[in-house]
Amino acid sequence: MIQYFEGYKPILITTRVTWQLPCHGWYKCNTDGASKGNPGPSSLGFCVRDDEGDVVYARAVDLGVTTNVVAEAKAILQGLEYCVEHDFHPLILETDSLVMKKAIEGEWDPPWATQWRIL
Repeated sequence: MIQYFEGYKPILITTRVTWQLPCHGWYKCNTDGASKGNPGPSSLGFCVRDDEGDVVYARAVDLGVTTNVVAEAKAILQGLEYCVEHDFHPLILETDSLVMKKAIEGEWDPPWATQWRIL
């Protein structure tokens, strides 16, 4: 079996992804959460930009020990809360978390433990 995989080269497909300005009159909130280990030391960050791409606000928070999914979820929650409190709307939310995207869109149910830790 080792000989079979020695010459194996996977086919890699890449897609270029670039940040784009929101439409005129809109804001964009980009969020990210990270965990070194799962669970492990974690943090979150988000930034809000206007329709010219200027940073309106940015925040980073140390979360202590938690999981990557909780960190991503808290980043989204804090970003949205800030935007609502400061009337940054209409708003586009961007995240790099497929789990959170699917949960927000109702395609996946987040684990119960994650729901409890976020609130």
